[in-house]
Amino acid sequence: MNRPSLTALALAAALVPGAALAGDALPGDVILESRLRLETIDQEGKPLDAEAVTLRTRLGWQSPELADFRLLLEMEAVAAPVDDYSDPVRPNPLRPTVADPEIVELNRAQVTWDGLPGAQITAGRQRLVFGNARYLGNSGWRQNEQTFDGVRRETKAFEPVSFTYAWAGRVNRPLGREHPDGVWHGDIHALIAETGTPFGRLAGYGYLIDLDETPALSSQTFGLRLAGARQVRDGLSATWEAEFARQGDYADNPGDYTVDYQLLSAGLKAERWSVGAVFERLEGDGVHAFQTPLATSHGVQGWSDVIGATPAFGVNDLFLKGELLVSVGLAKPLKLKAEAHDFRDSDGERRIGRELDLSASIPVGKRWTLEAKAARFEGDLAGFSDTTKGWLIVEYRY
Repeated sequence: MNRPSLTALALAAALVPGAALAGDALPGDVILESRLRLETIDQEGKPLDAEAVTLRTRLGWQSPELADFRLLLEMEAVAAPVDDYSDPVRPNPLRPTVADPEIVELNRAQVTWDGLPGAQITAGRQRLVFGNARYLGNSGWRQNEQTFDGVRRETKAFEPVSFTYAWAGRVNRPLGREHPDGVWHGDIHALIAETGTPFGRLAGYGYLIDLDETPALSSQTFGLRLAGARQVRDGLSATWEAEFARQGDYADNPGDYTVDYQLLSAGLKAERWSVGAVFERLEGDGVHAFQTPLATSHGVQGWSDVIGATPAFGVNDLFLKGELLVSVGLAKPLKLKAEAHDFRDSDGERRIGRELDLSASIPVGKRWTLEAKAARFEGDLAGFSDTTKGWLIVEYRY
């Protein structure tokens, strides 16, 4: 175990018992989150499997409101007691990659002002999650959270339409500051407007992303999304989603392209179960493809994360999903989830691969959650290796 690991472990161990005491002594709200995760990966082409035990602990404090202002400070520590994997910062070509570097950092440092009716302004290092996080998110699956240095404004002053706008000049990525791509600088603008309609919640959005370190990922994206539900009989509702977006080059991007994004989804939802069918298409023209470099990507195109950045030929993802709640004698039920994906290029001519995802999770008491999760990807094209991943997770929230 290296020195950063020991430092992070010591900090995490010290924070957990202290936070409970501080919660009763300090004004405001104490933030304490801890997640212990065992991850195993068997990947075709790697002679050794990856085995990772990582522990992430966050400790923070949000002040009481004073003159319409609130302060939030949060530290984050990630340790790897078992690090038999390829770390993005310290790669090991014999083993698969687990993108959870060890780190101790300032995760959030923000000031929020609520001085305007129906509006809120937050400035500083913060978590930005817009809509379903398909374009702008915190990558919450990774142990090191993605945060942004910038300003966000939310307003409901123009009801029934609500607006959220954010500007960011720095992205603190999950790879960590020691990685060459761990911090991105640039000029990022995001705007989303939402309102209710008879057919569901309608959102229009625009993202202007200008990245200094990776100008080829600079883009402008504009789109519309509709998501709704309607009761078909007692205890049963039909659900749907439809989305379209167009993306093109922006700022210093050396390319010249226009590509589209489409999503269609339909399902049924009852009190204890839901099922759905989804078709998602990210277009590629053979040179450029629809990209979402600031999104929360895990769980969007399968849980294996084999398909990360969109390949130049694009991706069609047709999948079925289901969820079931099962009573097991505890206060809250066991949640079972499953997804089955078929991936092809955006023209639908070549199969990229197939994937099956399964998970079971259950809250224990008020603060603990246990989860077991697995993903199996079978590739049909070079560059998309057969991969099996498994996780056991224990999470605590104060």
